[in-house]
Amino acid sequence: MLESVNLRIRWRRTLVASALAFGVVLAGTYVLIENVRAGGAVLVAAIVALAAYVALNAPNPSGQRGQSFGVLLVSSSLAVAVGVSGFAAAILLVALSRT
Repeated sequence: MLESVNLRIRWRRTLVASALAFGVVLAGTYVLIENVRAGGAVLVAAIVALAAYVALNAPNPSGQRGQSFGVLLVSSSLAVAVGVSGFAAAILLVALSRT
């Protein structure tokens, strides 16, 4: 029972962190669309922060210190997917607002 509650809390925290990263990428890219370097820096920073958060808070399946390769791969994939979708949404908003 306690493990199920902990798993739900982890999923909620991951969902909140992903939503926050999506919002940061969306707002940062939308506001900084003219300055490509600053927009890219916001995108990369949000992706790295989300990947680090998810990797550090994930349960370690091997029970050893540190994280397994699978945990790092999944957390990086999730972070990149959230970042790219936020970037795409920002580009769509810019395109719609300029027409």
